[in-house]
Amino acid sequence: MPKTAIYHYMEMPDQSFLVDIFERNFQGPGPLFTQHWHEHLQFIYFNTGQALISCNSRSFQVNAGDLVVINGNELHYGENLGSEVLCYIIRIDFSFLLSNQVDSCQTKYITPLIQNHIVFKNKVGKDENITRCIKKMIAEYSSRGIGYELAIKALAYELLVLLLRGYLERVYSEQEHEVIMRNVKRFQRILDFLDSHFSEPINIDQLACMVSVSKYHFCRLFKQLTGKSAGDYICQLRINNALTLLRESDLNITEIAMASGFNDTNYFCRVFKKCQTISPSQFRKKYAPQNFK
Repeated sequence: MPKTAIYHYMEMPDQSFLVDIFERNFQGPGPLFTQHWHEHLQFIYFNTGQALISCNSRSFQVNAGDLVVINGNELHYGENLGSEVLCYIIRIDFSFLLSNQVDSCQTKYITPLIQNHIVFKNKVGKDENITRCIKKMIAEYSSRGIGYELAIKALAYELLVLLLRGYLERVYSEQEHEVIMRNVKRFQRILDFLDSHFSEPINIDQLACMVSVSKYHFCRLFKQLTGKSAGDYICQLRINNALTLLRESDLNITEIAMASGFNDTNYFCRVFKKCQTISPSQFRKKYAPQNFK
């Protein structure tokens, strides 16, 4: 079965070096990654293509040359808007910037960064200094010449300074951070449930009950965290599943509609065309391998 997304992970021989960089290539419209969150800071550099990125309740388009900063504890989602996306995902555990001797750099910047109190703007659009820094980091990681660990560590410090000076969004207090974490962890159960039950009938009252809030407060909090209503979010999960099945299975359109949670094929086709601008059959003809057409 063909893969729609290809990961190239550059495995590090020294697992104590707390930096990961891997390349991701995605062919055809569809999700780059599903809605999720993590505690560490992450960077995504787009080498080619166009994508729609959602971070919490904000969505924005990125193009080749743009960098996306995913702050810790931010719910995020990515979708390919064109035929191909090639990007690099960079994960840096900033605890490797800590030193044995506590100084002002550590207390003012590194520790708050590790604790996710410092929040950067999500989109960095073709900043020459940051692009140079990211590309050098990727090159050092790939070549692994002598001293590459030192080079990457120096570049991480430089990147941090550039972001602090040009792309600082805000600094959260301990209390503000606790509220954010409480809501994110509270709704993780809902997101996990939807990921595995999207093809079934789903009642909003049932979801609200799972987190012990009223339907009104559930809808408000859900949109605040994801940027979408629960109904739109579920619909996106169903369409994403249909995209995969159209590319990677020989099921017919009616079978794909049913497997994706749509009980009416005509309604499925209307929703699909609204989201993708082409019909399911046109999408299959354009993107599926020959043996599935």
